[in-house]
Amino acid sequence: MSNPEYSEDYDDEHRLPLRPPGERKESHPDSFFASQVEHQLFNEPLMKWAVELFEAGPVTSPADALERLKKIQCMHSGLEAVTSTLLADTVEQIGEGFTDTLAELREKAPEEVRESERSAEFYRVDPSDDQTINSNFVAEAAIALRETPEMVGKRMFNAKGLRYVCKDTLLALAAGEITAKSAHYIVKYSQDLTEEQIKIMEHVLLPLARTASDATVYQRARRLHDRMNPESAEQRQKKSEAARKVSFWFDEDSGMGTIKLFHRADVIKSIQSTIRWGVGQNNDPDDERTSDQMTADLYADALINGWPGSSGTPLKPRLSITIPALEMLADPSRALADLEGVGPIPAGLALQLAKDAPSFQRVLTDPWTGAVIDVERKNYRPSQGLKDLLRHRDVHCCFPGCRRSADRSETDHIDDWGHGGATDRENMHLLCKQHQMFKHALGWKIHARPDGTRSWLTPNGLHVIVTPESVDVVENLDHMNDHCPQRPDTSSRLEVLMNEDTRRVLGYPVEPEPSIDPD
Repeated sequence: MSNPEYSEDYDDEHRLPLRPPGERKESHPDSFFASQVEHQLFNEPLMKWAVELFEAGPVTSPADALERLKKIQCMHSGLEAVTSTLLADTVEQIGEGFTDTLAELREKAPEEVRESERSAEFYRVDPSDDQTINSNFVAEAAIALRETPEMVGKRMFNAKGLRYVCKDTLLALAAGEITAKSAHYIVKYSQDLTEEQIKIMEHVLLPLARTASDATVYQRARRLHDRMNPESAEQRQKKSEAARKVSFWFDEDSGMGTIKLFHRADVIKSIQSTIRWGVGQNNDPDDERTSDQMTADLYADALINGWPGSSGTPLKPRLSITIPALEMLADPSRALADLEGVGPIPAGLALQLAKDAPSFQRVLTDPWTGAVIDVERKNYRPSQGLKDLLRHRDVHCCFPGCRRSADRSETDHIDDWGHGGATDRENMHLLCKQHQMFKHALGWKIHARPDGTRSWLTPNGLHVIVTPESVDVVENLDHMNDHCPQRPDTSSRLEVLMNEDTRRVLGYPVEPEPSIDPD
């Protein structure tokens, strides 16, 4: 049986029977009366539940607590309905008003518009294209919702499906009758169906969704979709095969990670059988690893070093590890290192990885904030040294919400070189290709602050502060006033004596011990 928590997510709004942008009248009520009715429909239940919870006073019994939890669940559903409506309506209205907005900008800042148009031509992007408008707004909404653009992109698919396709599902969600997950499953399995088939799906599933669990709705929606889907099983298989991919992510606390391969079932079965056969060849009686551990190790060894008997891959990844030397000296048991592209890992694991490293590069960090402030340039040209500094200081793309690693990003001038911007650490940061295009062609503005943070202004006026990833302590950063961060009182902090070990770590010359006259 399929598990909704592990199912592949290939949702695409083009697979929904959506009318073209500009023809979606739901986002433009045709009268003030209609607007007010819709506002009441989506917002009045939320106000009612909030008032009831507030006026109920302290909890009196378990039964009372359970009733309140039901109201809270209704509020979650109502909030999701309002959020979906706002997302779908706003991006539709931006698209329809694009021409008027551009004309207004041409009048106020003609040179800025001309420069953006030149950048758009360079990046081969059309700012008026529906998908470009959608991506640009998703990035803004991600800031407002404190979520990643990927998560908001999935929300946008759901929002358009509810607003324009599964309208009865949206009304049930706003009334708190069904959960947000059940609503998502109904939209998800409306893909590739006709409007008439979707009405049948809602008619069958909504009564069930009012009482059943999300998992039950998922299974019923999937089966109903498969029965009504006009595509043949062979066509669906070919479409799924085209979506094969490898995904990976990292655990936040343990220094571990996961790789997931999505491929044809026969390929997965062959890989599984091959690895199991390889594990079965291990007859070492002193090997204390479990079967799962040996399976994982064999899989990793085969990918990195090649299958036993082969020469392995000629490509070896570069690992960059920042080890806080002063913290190690002050309290080795609590020290955490940082693996580039992954995040914090135990210092012991970092030392284990570093012991086989062919070379080292000294990285100087601020002892109060943890920010990278300089990189050893002994063996590098200044331009390469600046790149190394940005890689260790910023860690990933500096666009709000983006986590593309330094290896997938490029150096970018905050104040453009053509306008007098310097090539130095204050005026440089990392941006991936996509977000360089956002900055130069789609109206995003950035300002470097003296405290080391970056202030972004979105096309629709939302402000957000981005702090370099290497900064650990932000309590003394000042985002409002134009001055550098104030140093804290160090009386309560750990102290590291300036002894021989400390001087060696910092790269200072070690002072010779004074000679003692025997007389």
